[in-house]
Amino acid sequence: MTRRADMMSTADRTSPAPWGPSAVKGAHGAGVVDGGGRGGRASRTLRTAVLAACALAYALSVGSVVLGHPNGLTVSADPSAPTLPLWQVFLPPVVGVALTLLLPPRRTSQPAVVGEARAFRHGTAFLAGLAVLTIGLGLSPLSDVDFVLSKALLFMVLPALALRFVWRGGVEVLRAGGAWRWWAPLAVVVVWAWLSQAAPWVPAADFSGHDLTFLLLGAAVTALTAGVGEELFYRRWLQTRLEVWLGPAAGIALTCVLFGLMHFGTHGSTDLARDAALIVAVQGTSGLFLGLLWWRYRNIAMNILAHLIMNGWAVAAYLLTR
Repeated sequence: MTRRADMMSTADRTSPAPWGPSAVKGAHGAGVVDGGGRGGRASRTLRTAVLAACALAYALSVGSVVLGHPNGLTVSADPSAPTLPLWQVFLPPVVGVALTLLLPPRRTSQPAVVGEARAFRHGTAFLAGLAVLTIGLGLSPLSDVDFVLSKALLFMVLPALALRFVWRGGVEVLRAGGAWRWWAPLAVVVVWAWLSQAAPWVPAADFSGHDLTFLLLGAAVTALTAGVGEELFYRRWLQTRLEVWLGPAAGIALTCVLFGLMHFGTHGSTDLARDAALIVAVQGTSGLFLGLLWWRYRNIAMNILAHLIMNGWAVAAYLLTR
């Protein structure tokens, strides 16, 4: 087994059976903790508390949305976005979650493990701090342009430099081999995309009031900062480490909440409590789908594809049919 740089790609490992919750040896003989097993690095009490707090926040948020928006809601930050019934908002990610857990039927564990302990601790703290800072920037009076530029810096530039040159080798993903890591997530993404973007009940987006150049520029920037940047930051870098520290369930749950709250910067208004419930319920559910997609398949290309579809399908469909 060889250790690779802690960036977008890590070496694939093949195994005829799932890995168990045991310690494995790194490239230099150092013990690394299996984040996919029962132990993790945090205490059982902390893991349970984090998972319970995230589950409670999510349940209260969904309940608030269901009770407060019985006629549907607008999930896009675009002013021209239509109001969607609640079943149409939640059905695609729920189906995506179910398919992710079911395909393929044979389970193969792909745990994240600690490489170099100091790099892991400092890198995790650094990424968590950036996630909290982004939430704070979303609540600040930054313009949309400044917020997008801040996301590019915080989600892509700073983490890439820090994890490549300062805290390199903090965590590894033990990937399984096999074509299933491509066909299974692709099947999931295709079904989810049809339900969320192309089904007969999905209303067509109308961008006729937007300047074409502005629309294309906005789509390109969103593809880079959200489609690529958010998946690298929240799934590949942050969630992977939180899975090791807190265990997969609590790590994914906490990442979903942080991912949802990040959307204060694009979906916020003057009602903080209402906004928090909406983005945790809606964007948090999408984050759960994307988080499980990464945990199950460890194929960041499929995560980026799903996120690009999520943000760009409506614009692409409008441009192709105008």
